[in-house]
Order: sequence, then structure tokens, then C-alpha cells
Amino acid sequence: MNAAGPPFQSQAKLWLTAFVVSALINALLILAIGFWVVANLVIHTPRHEAASFESVALIVPQVVAGGAIVGEEEAAPAVPPPAEPSFARTSPDQVEEKPDSPDFIGERNTRATSDAAPLAEAPDLPRQKGREPRWEDEIETTESDYQDGDLAHNQSATPDSPAMQQSVVPPAEPLDPADPVQPPASDTGVPPLPEPPLERLAEGPVPVDRRVKESPEPEELPKPAPPERSEEGKEEPEEPEKPVEPTQPATPAPESPSSPGFRGNQKKTRLEGSISRLGRSALDVEDSLLGRYHAAVSRAVEKEWQRNCVRNRDYITPGQLTMRVMLEASGKVRSVGFMEELGVGNIPKGFTLNSIRDAEIPAMPGELKKQLDGEPLELIYRFNF
Repeated sequence: MNAAGPPFQSQAKLWLTAFVVSALINALLILAIGFWVVANLVIHTPRHEAASFESVALIVPQVVAGGAIVGEEEAAPAVPPPAEPSFARTSPDQVEEKPDSPDFIGERNTRATSDAAPLAEAPDLPRQKGREPRWEDEIETTESDYQDGDLAHNQSATPDSPAMQQSVVPPAEPLDPADPVQPPASDTGVPPLPEPPLERLAEGPVPVDRRVKESPEPEELPKPAPPERSEEGKEEPEEPEKPVEPTQPATPAPESPSSPGFRGNQKKTRLEGSISRLGRSALDVEDSLLGRYHAAVSRAVEKEWQRNCVRNRDYITPGQLTMRVMLEASGKVRSVGFMEELGVGNIPKGFTLNSIRDAEIPAMPGELKKQLDGEPLELIYRFNF
């Protein structure tokens, strides 16, 4: 029979186990609280950073030789590409040698020249007298009066030309429609014909008499002979008519060199410039293929437009139209659009649109087609009424 141990030994083991477990729990709690405190301190502690600044960067694609990328400090400022020179009208009396840096393109080489004393602080333009510009930046250095004619040249009409022969000279004094026109007596010695008899047409307080033309007796036309009969009394069959050969249309005769040529209607505009070269006023214009074609198209459109203005003169009111025209390589008008209109009615707008579509626009030269690479040519016209 075994004797049991003292009771305090079993209780000591129990208290020791409880103490160890409690110590472990307290250690875990202390570690958790410590981690929580440290985490809060790290999150809420303000960070001392350098002062921030704003910068605006302009991104511009730039091609560098060898594929190197140029930094912002070494990159040169972006320069916009030079604008294409616009068209300027020229005249034969302005022809000069080719300018060094032309500002315009046209059908002739001209150099900037002033016909008046230049101004020192004025822009780099000729100085000339003329009418006030109709719109901003309008420049015109040529003068011409309208003349309808051939587009190939601009020669003036001669007294022997058909255009002068067809002109009608108005009478010095207007004729009274109530008085009949009496032909002048001939000097051939033939006695004049007797006047036709007068016939009274109405009776009243104011009798009215009027000459009655004698109606000539109509001459009897010879009757057609009856068809010959054969011996049996039957009519002989008529011979069929031979078909008439169609006549070929007569080819129009070529115009003579003395035929009048087409001239536009333009007047010089007033310019204030500093060009010191004196002479016949002109601009720095370069003779180019596009400039020559532009001039040919402009003459064709203006010729048709001037004719329509004459036909519809009663419907024209003062105004201005700005239109954009797209031309194909064949000279056909692809599209026409109104860009700006000021004080122009529907009828002038309509015949201006028809003038562009009906104009005899030539096809583009082969070299110009290559330059455009199949793209249409865009032209902008301003029509002043």
C-alpha cells in the first residue's frame, strides 16, 4: 500500500503551470500592443520632403540624326514650317528677273517695286496709290478693264475685228415710236413708189386714219403634172427617193491673231510699304508651274462670271462671296463650297456657282500632277459685286 504525497506538492505543479501559461499570454499581448504602437507611429509621423514645383512641358516630335534623343535643355525651339506662297496676278509690263526670295507665285517673274516714295516704318511691301482694299490684306498691283474674248491672249480689240463690226451704235436722238421711220430718198433717179391709200377706220369726233399696205396678189404655183399612165391604164410606180447624205458640220475657223483677247476687271489697291526700289509697282513673284495654272483657271472662271453678271445685271446687289474650289487633275470641279457671304442674294450666288462649274478649265500639266501626287488642288476665290 502506497502512501499519498503531501497535498501541497500537487498544488504547486498546478500553480506553476498556470503561471507559465499566464506569462506566455501576457508576453503575446505585450508584443501585439508594441507592434500596434510602432505601426501608428510610423504611419502618422510627417515626412520632411523637398518643396514640390509645377512644370509644363511641350511635347514636340523631333527627328534627330542617328536616333539620339535630344533633351529639353539641348532642344532648339520648334520653328513652324514656312507657309506656301500665295498667288499674285501680274502683267507683262512688270516682268523682271527672278527675285531672290519670292513671296508669291504667278505666271511671270517680277520684283517688288514702289511707284511712290516709300515709308521707313511701313511693312516690307511696295507703296502705291489706288482704291481702298475691299477686304483685309487685299493686294492688287495690276490694272485692266474688262474685255470679253479669247483666253489665249489679252490683245485689245481692233476696229476691223468681228467684235467691233457687230457693235451697234446708238442713235444720236431717240426716235418717237409714234412717227414712222421714213427711208432716205435714193440718188439713183428711180421715182419713189406711190404711197398706199388711206382707209378710214373709225368715225367720231377725232377720226383716225392709218395706212394700209397693199397685199400683193399671190402668184399661183404651177400644179404638179399628173403621173404618166401605162397603156393598160395603170399608174407607173414612183421611183424611191434617194437618201440624203448627212452633211458634216463645218469646222470653226481658227481665230485670227487680231481677234480680241480676254481681260479681267481689276484696279490697283492702295499700299503703304517701305520698298525703296522705284518704278512700275509690283511684288516679288516667281514664275512657277502652279502659278501659271492658277492664272489660267482664274481667267476661265472670271470670263464665265463676267458674262453671267451681264446677263443678270438686274439682280446684282453690292456684296462679296468667298468660295473654296477643289479641282481634279483633269480640270473637273470636284466640289464647291461657300466660305463667307456678305450681302449677296440667291440669284448672284446661283450664277456664281454655275460660273465655276461651267468654266472652260484646262487639265493640269503632267508635271503639276506629279507635284500634287494625285491630290486635288484647292483654290479660294473672292467675288465682289
